[in-house]
Amino acid sequence: MQDEWEVDFSLVSVNALHRFQRNHVQEYASCLRNLDKIIMLLEDGHPLSRLDRNPGFFRSERKGVFRIGQTALVGAKETRLYVYPVEREKVMYVLGIGTKESQASDINEAHKVVKNFKK
Repeated sequence: MQDEWEVDFSLVSVNALHRFQRNHVQEYASCLRNLDKIIMLLEDGHPLSRLDRNPGFFRSERKGVFRIGQTALVGAKETRLYVYPVEREKVMYVLGIGTKESQASDINEAHKVVKNFKK
């Protein structure tokens, strides 16, 4: 096993996460479980470049941003957790969470956060 990855919540509004969790308990929990799965794959040595769309809940949104969807929830609100992985530091930054309806603005906001973070 390689070095452990850290999950960092410093770039996301904790209040927004808690609000989403209150309103969408199962979806929130599913996204976090899937985040754990991605972290385990990375720690097992799978390169980030090989994980896009495999597993199917993990997809690139360009500019270094990835989304992690919820899985195995019948009748659930389509939910995405946005993350920014930094391989050299082994840190997965959580950027936000949202639904299909807010997807475009969520992605734009995630891109802005990453752009400002890189400065």
